[in-house]
Amino acid sequence: MLATERKEKILALLKEQKTATLEELTAITEASVSTLRRDLNELEEEHFLRRVHGGAALHQDLSEELSIFEKSSKNVQEKEKIAALAFEKIKEGDIIYLDAGTTVAPLCHLLNQSGKRLTIVTNSISHLPKLTSENLIVYLLGGRVKRQTDAIIGSSAIAQLSTYRFNMAFIGANAFTKELGAMTPDSEEAAIKAQAIHQSSTSYLLLDSSKIGQTSFVKFAESDQIKLITEKL
Repeated sequence: MLATERKEKILALLKEQKTATLEELTAITEASVSTLRRDLNELEEEHFLRRVHGGAALHQDLSEELSIFEKSSKNVQEKEKIAALAFEKIKEGDIIYLDAGTTVAPLCHLLNQSGKRLTIVTNSISHLPKLTSENLIVYLLGGRVKRQTDAIIGSSAIAQLSTYRFNMAFIGANAFTKELGAMTPDSEEAAIKAQAIHQSSTSYLLLDSSKIGQTSFVKFAESDQIKLITEKL
């Protein structure tokens, strides 16, 4: 198979599933690992893809954001493990902030079932049906609804947030690196996240490991402002 044919097959698979392992790519190209690595290096230099541990991923659109429906079906087990680790941080009587997002969502179920007396502030419409226990006092921020993520955003939400203080905040993100910090595609969501972190004594970033090492459009926190909770201990 010619190099151009191999590269076309590699890019076709990545367009279909976003990432691929070396095993998957060798199977479709019938090339040796050394040949395949050379192809991947060339495609990376041409900005068609980026190399990741054990394979490759489609070159990232920094402004791309999946809908809440698309996100909810990804890395479900990892998100549940992250939620369990986050839940261990919460004590009776705490006042906490829950950021919008599908990585934070499983934590809502644990809080609802815990029996703990808690005060919760959130900017997520989707979290509300999961927070029905009589032990929970729940505040929903007011502002504009971003339908794609069911998040409340805007200046009125930030103004409301600035009047609160939290023991801890649990924040989601689209990307994180130690050098660049925590990132998300939307500047208005970034502003909400940054304000919640500012109002919290301790802030936790709930992030499945697939997002570590990624970058996105807007930074909302330095890496030393937040404590990372991921499924890989």
